[in-house]
Amino acid sequence: MPSKPAAPARTTPLDESGLGSRLRELRTERAWSIGELSKRSGVPVSTISKIENGQLNASLVHAINLASALEVNLGFLADNTRTRHARYSIVRRSQRGRRDFPEMALVLEDLNIGFVPGLLEARIGTIGVGANSGAEYMRHPGEELAHVLAGSLTYDIDGQNFELNEGSSLHFKADTPHRWQNAGAKPAVLVWVFSDGLSF
Repeated sequence: MPSKPAAPARTTPLDESGLGSRLRELRTERAWSIGELSKRSGVPVSTISKIENGQLNASLVHAINLASALEVNLGFLADNTRTRHARYSIVRRSQRGRRDFPEMALVLEDLNIGFVPGLLEARIGTIGVGANSGAEYMRHPGEELAHVLAGSLTYDIDGQNFELNEGSSLHFKADTPHRWQNAGAKPAVLVWVFSDGLSF
């Protein structure tokens, strides 16, 4: 499992940050049934129902797919501190929103707290030894940039592997099928930046 940050972090699991209620709100704004959202996102009806009712934390892949289907960025979907009126945001280390995805040994820290979701989303990710994004490839709109601060991470971009060591960066079109894994001997820490704000 990833090591915890030295400074205290605000723990905000997806189900406690309003994801379920926000998901229902965005779905009903579009007059979509759960079945319609399931069809558009590929997320099972039963899973969406449990997320909306606070009975299940969304997996990273499901959260990305739901946000993409709704054409909103994941920060706005999951973070109830976002506002449409902020023009700037300063985030101290102790203020970072923190989300844990234990099934992926992944911890994400939000660098956009309080800021209106726009063209960019940025996260610090800590990925445990042996962790991976899953067997399924991810795809989402926009571009993705990953910069490794510590450790190493291997990206599989549509079947081609790229190993990123400390100080390395990878920039690619995020609608290309991709996944990642930490095959190194220590946790990987990286900065993720996404355009279109449609990723985790």
